[in-house]
Amino acid sequence: MKKTLLSLIVVLYSFFALAPVYAETIFQCTTQNNKVIKVIDADKIIQYSFGKSLKTPEIALSIPRNKVTTYQWAGIGRDENYSIQIPNGKIIYDVFHSFDRSTRKNSAGINVMQDDEELATVSCDMHKPIINKLEGIKLRSEF
Repeated sequence: MKKTLLSLIVVLYSFFALAPVYAETIFQCTTQNNKVIKVIDADKIIQYSFGKSLKTPEIALSIPRNKVTTYQWAGIGRDENYSIQIPNGKIIYDVFHSFDRSTRKNSAGINVMQDDEELATVSCDMHKPIINKLEGIKLRSEF
């Protein structure tokens, strides 16, 4: 009985020791083509996934937190922009959310960049729910 209880305690301890302190969805949206963009802050890593099914995404990345950068609006200008830049080799996935203070319109999505060139932009469907917790995220500044 004592050995079983001790074994159970060891197994549970090792599970919790390896699990991230927390995992929070910091961005999620559905595109106009019904694909999902999702970013999770899992303590020491940032997870990015994209695809019709998040169980089998087209792209799934786990990047060390210290490699991911952010841009935070400085309080000046018409557009409130917040983004995070997720590197994958020479490709950068720039997940963004922007609010135009004049027109009162939001935009969100992902810019796919390589060598400061935009390869593609995938926009979120602004008529579907969006999770946006990019503002104030504690990451290294892009600049």
